[in-house]
Amino acid sequence: MRISACISLLLILFLPLFSHSQDGKIVHSEPYDISEETLEKIASFDPELRQRLDSIEFTKFTYMSDGLKVTAYSAQPSANGPFPCIVSNRGGNRDFGMWSEMGIAYFLGTMAEWGYVVVASQYRGNDGGEGIEEFGGKDVNDVLNLVPALAQMSRADTSRIAIEGGSRGGMMTYIALRQSCEFKAAAVVAGAANAFANIEARPTMETGVYAELVPDYYANKQAELEARSAVFWAEEMCETTPLLIMHGSADWRVLPSESMEVVQRLYEHQHPVRFILFEGADHGIREFREEMFAAMKTHFDRYVRDGESLPNMVPHGR
Repeated sequence: MRISACISLLLILFLPLFSHSQDGKIVHSEPYDISEETLEKIASFDPELRQRLDSIEFTKFTYMSDGLKVTAYSAQPSANGPFPCIVSNRGGNRDFGMWSEMGIAYFLGTMAEWGYVVVASQYRGNDGGEGIEEFGGKDVNDVLNLVPALAQMSRADTSRIAIEGGSRGGMMTYIALRQSCEFKAAAVVAGAANAFANIEARPTMETGVYAELVPDYYANKQAELEARSAVFWAEEMCETTPLLIMHGSADWRVLPSESMEVVQRLYEHQHPVRFILFEGADHGIREFREEMFAAMKTHFDRYVRDGESLPNMVPHGR
């Protein structure tokens, strides 16, 4: 009995260490074929992209994060690398906003066509993955653990990684930047940055999302919402990661004022940031999608692909 008890104690002590040592390990990978139906839909509104997608390889893979098997996708040029990388963070929660075939082909394919290896997690508990997402809690590790996953991809240059996300994915991006300086540049589209303001504008976000996904939500509401709100700690984000923040002025899902608050906080601390407010644009900035992608590509090419120095944020000039 004593030997058995010792073995059990050792397992309890060392299993978490073993689990974390596996973080980012790809345990399964398979080609992900985009259907002709989806390609035809893309051709109907962007025939040039449809043609360029023929040179992009898509993959569905499973990787480890905190001992859980998590589902993710990648898109990368079929040519020889190495290529700089982008970690792309989805919005929504659970099934809502989950990476779909169209989203994988259009969004991930567009970024891969710029000459990047792109990886995107579904977050734990989704698309066959294990665990339960926490809407900006431990599931942020699912984002950070894509970095060691990239290291297992032969065309990926992991010395040059960008990170981007929209809506909830913007929140995940902000939190990741608070925890890591792995990323050479970041872009956020309509990023959730003030959970209190979001709940005030949309009360169902509290009852239907935060209360259901955040562990012990009502017992720790203030702390948990602040931890998911970059407006309270923007200056703690990695100061060597230049940020591009974009928002539509007609967005009702995430108020533009949330991004403005973050920009003001970053400006006060001389963090390199560029802000674009698209007049009359919705949550997905659909009215200015071409300009949005162009701004993101320029930002990533400048700081990630080409390694340009950070701008001088100290007031200067005549």
